Amino acid sequence: MIRLSEVGYGEAREDIERALRRCVLVRPDMAGNLALGIAAWMRMEGELMASRQHLVLALQSATLPDQQEAIFMRLAEFDGGREIPYPFRSVYALDEAGGEDPQAVAGCGCWGEAAQRYERLAEEDAENFGLKFNQGLCLAWSGQSLSAAEVLVQAAGLTEDTGLAEECHTLAQLLEMGEHDDAVKMIDRRFEIENVSKWLTDLDSSERFVRVDEGEPEDGTPAGMYHLVDRDVVSAEDAESLTLETVPRVVARLLVQAASDDQSSAIDLVAREGDEIDTAEAALREVGDELAVPEEEAEETVDLVPKQFEALYTTWHFAPKTTEGVKRRLHREFVQKFVEEIWPQTPLVALDGATPAAAAEQPEKLLALAGAVTVLESRCEQNMLVVDVSAIRQAMGLPEPVPLAVESEDDLAMLSTFGLMRINPSGLDNEHLVMLLNRALLVRHNGLLFDVLTEYTGREDLQQGEDYLRSVVTLADLCEVRHDRQAAFEWLARAREAASGLEGEFERTLQLEMRELSLRLQDTEDPGLRDLLSRLWTDYGSKVPQLREELQAVVEAVDIVPPWDADGGNVTASGLWTPGDPAADGGEGEGAGGEKSLWLPGQD
Repeated sequence: MIRLSEVGYGEAREDIERALRRCVLVRPDMAGNLALGIAAWMRMEGELMASRQHLVLALQSATLPDQQEAIFMRLAEFDGGREIPYPFRSVYALDEAGGEDPQAVAGCGCWGEAAQRYERLAEEDAENFGLKFNQGLCLAWSGQSLSAAEVLVQAAGLTEDTGLAEECHTLAQLLEMGEHDDAVKMIDRRFEIENVSKWLTDLDSSERFVRVDEGEPEDGTPAGMYHLVDRDVVSAEDAESLTLETVPRVVARLLVQAASDDQSSAIDLVAREGDEIDTAEAALREVGDELAVPEEEAEETVDLVPKQFEALYTTWHFAPKTTEGVKRRLHREFVQKFVEEIWPQTPLVALDGATPAAAAEQPEKLLALAGAVTVLESRCEQNMLVVDVSAIRQAMGLPEPVPLAVESEDDLAMLSTFGLMRINPSGLDNEHLVMLLNRALLVRHNGLLFDVLTEYTGREDLQQGEDYLRSVVTLADLCEVRHDRQAAFEWLARAREAASGLEGEFERTLQLEMRELSLRLQDTEDPGLRDLLSRLWTDYGSKVPQLREELQAVVEAVDIVPPWDADGGNVTASGLWTPGDPAADGGEGEGAGGEKSLWLPGQD
């Protein structure tokens, strides 16, 4: 542990593996603690496959139930972490090739030594896919990403299973990308200032900096937050005319920080390195030149964006009260443009500098191209962007992945996420379908979860109880992510039907109605919004009086005339709607609402 903290895993690996060999059987608790420390170190270093595998080792070494539960929760949190590419949030099993000797070495966490043993065996059997695959996995688990990527590409050329070959290329490209050699840096450039109030006044008067925070700042939050935009902001009334070419883009973010006990008042300017951060600083100096550069930590890298996905990290600025419909339209158009126009013409390191469009014409690059498509989908998944992978593959001339057959529970338990996505859910019996659903819920891959839940909810013998209700609610959430509002409304309607007869039916149904309200409020012209507001006021407001106060606050916030208003017809305290009658005042009571989140196993 001392060597790990002082010199890092790479230099301390031999000491670490010696300790693991000696402790894993006689003192598994010590081996588990060491594995947890390595997992944390690997996570900080960006070695994500290594971090996860050391968590697995720690779980296998834990002897006490409380330890096992705590480590399992950390592992589940890792596997559900959307900021991590989903191929890294996955179980991987070593191939049987090589026999028990290297398997035993790998089993106690000595993955560096195991990789060397698999390498020696592969020198004697150069055409054996399993040996190369195992060597690549062990290198990745020992934090040697670049070496692992090279070996996994070699392994891809040794198998006739195109799905496995594509998975090897995907892992290799993600491992190389993690090294950030071609990454674009997001820079935080800090300037010390003296008069916070003056800067806020001057920035508020600026034409280029637009304030984006409201009200008094809370403790610990910036005194002011601004966007530097590249063109005039379009009013909400004219926002329907916005296109991808005319929507204002955020060039930089600016945070005005008040003085605290440990730092002076300052301005943080965050933008891409190079021209953008320099342009942002020049614009800031036009507002005021009383900027002092601190002697230490004047500039810090706060994020690294892979060059090939730089265009995805675009932020737009919208005027307040711009409708969600406008934002959704531009969002869909932008994702489509990126997938169909920008990405296919982007040179990729994984394709030896060729663009995907050019690689599609070169048969020797098709497997690497298929891996690049999965990397693209993985990056979009991280950013909650839904893309049609089948359409992308078809445009690139790639065949659909060959489906995997599932014959046992072990098959489902040991398949990687990539393998799970090759399963046809309709071919599974109910027991195996539920197992696949549990895996999909842990990984939280939107496409996989949508396909499995669609199959699950379509089976009549499963259309009952708590699990069915949670399934249809989750499908409504996924449809919202896909910007398919109509489908989301239909799933919410099915959820209300599913809640009928269950314990707490009133509260459950009210939660579902509130979910629908939050969705319909995204478009204040939605014809179903007024009917829903009336239903909430009459059916639920009389029983939960405080709900009426909340509904009144909601309609005032979005500036619409509610059906209970004098201009829109009213609802009396008894729940009877009559044109022009004054609404009765609500009394005290418990509020209601629904927090939207994906359902996880074991959640109430």
